[in-house]
Amino acid sequence: MRHVIVGGSIAGISAAKEIRGNDMKAEITVISAEKTRAYYRPMIPSLIEKDGVDITFAEDPLEKYAAQAVYGTVRSIDVSSREVFLSSGKKRAYDKLLIATGSSPLIPDIPGLRGADMFPLRTMEDALSIKSSAKNKERAVVIGGGFVGTKASIALRRLGLRVTMVEQCGQILPQRLDRRGARIVADIMRKKGIGIMTNDKVSEIIRSAGALKSVRLASGGVLDADVVVVAAGAKPNVDAFRDSGIRMNRGILINESLQTSVPDVYAAGDVVEYVDLLSQKPAVSALWTNAEEMGRIAGRNMTGGNIKYQGFLSVMNAAEIFDVPVMSIGLIEPEEKEYEIIVEDTMDTYRKLVFKGDVLVGVLFIGEVSNAGIYTNLIRNRIPIGSLKEEAIHGTLSYINFVSTVPAKTLTV
Repeated sequence: MRHVIVGGSIAGISAAKEIRGNDMKAEITVISAEKTRAYYRPMIPSLIEKDGVDITFAEDPLEKYAAQAVYGTVRSIDVSSREVFLSSGKKRAYDKLLIATGSSPLIPDIPGLRGADMFPLRTMEDALSIKSSAKNKERAVVIGGGFVGTKASIALRRLGLRVTMVEQCGQILPQRLDRRGARIVADIMRKKGIGIMTNDKVSEIIRSAGALKSVRLASGGVLDADVVVVAAGAKPNVDAFRDSGIRMNRGILINESLQTSVPDVYAAGDVVEYVDLLSQKPAVSALWTNAEEMGRIAGRNMTGGNIKYQGFLSVMNAAEIFDVPVMSIGLIEPEEKEYEIIVEDTMDTYRKLVFKGDVLVGVLFIGEVSNAGIYTNLIRNRIPIGSLKEEAIHGTLSYINFVSTVPAKTLTV
């Protein structure tokens, strides 16, 4: 059986592992646009601020799972002849195909943006280019105040640059933190010397003879800049498959088996559009853990399995903001009145739980994030916690609580 996987990051790797584990004779080909050993994408910002950091997998997973590596980009696929065509002119035949092409940074249409010393932050190469450009520079502007922009700002600040982060929404980390949580994180960053501007956006990049000089804001202000990092979101990499007959909206549409609308073609990871577990609405996820799970299930089903994918949590983030842990999962700011919200706000910690009846549907923790796995499992599995809300807000839950309280359910790790 010829298995072709388009994409060499965690979704593709997880699929290759599962395929090899279920079929020792399978022919596995992984087509990757990045000619480097697989690496931990969430750790990319550490390459900016530290020297000698290695974020690649300890073992080359393609060698480990006896998969052939083909480096290049896919131009198109022909589902009738079951062939994948590369931009190089080469082609690859398949019996089963997995599309795991991930996503690409959104580059806003800002006059003057494209040019020297402007970078997205999506790949290892991006991070190393930012680090190289930032040497002997003084000022950086980061466009976008999500988690990528926040991590980029912290990394550049730790390099010694004066950094300003510009976010067009009314708070940083929109949809990931509530307003109170965003203020706490913004205060931490400002105390470390990072400027934060919300309700504003970059309208123009000012250059002189091609050299970056400053950025102009929609509000009329001007910020000096030697380096600009764009962290304005991402889009699924679906262009190569638009004429294939595969159904898609923002991302490639799949069923609960991770199959696309075309027989023997599967999709997993950032490129997929599927159902958010809590909202039950179509969504695209760019989270590493979701991609790993989808890749694993797709790989099993490509080799005859019948695992049903329940969906993902669109919000499931954990980070450290200047050594202060921050975690958000699920619904953080529900609009409906049917939700119960419990908050504990102290000098050192901020903890927020969101319930629908007795079921936990969202958590936001800043400063104290112990037992994170329990909360994630409670939300994913929609397990009622009954009289344990006080334990939940104070962080004293343990798995023992649920062995005795909910014997019919089990918590998966």
